[in-house]
Amino acid sequence: MAVVTRTHALNVIRRAYGPDFAESVRDKLPDRLDLENPRDTKVLYDLGLTPDRLISALGAEY
Repeated sequence: MAVVTRTHALNVIRRAYGPDFAESVRDKLPDRLDLENPRDTKVLYDLGLTPDRLISALGAEY
């Protein structure tokens, strides 16, 4: 089970997309995200936070 806290997710989002975007999605994220749970991954996808986009935004290749 790959579970991350909202705080951890926001730290990654802040590094990838900046503080303004992180603040704009803060209230849309649950307290804990289970990255293996389809409901939680749908929340991320609906916000445009796909693994490919996150990795690219962080300056790496997937």
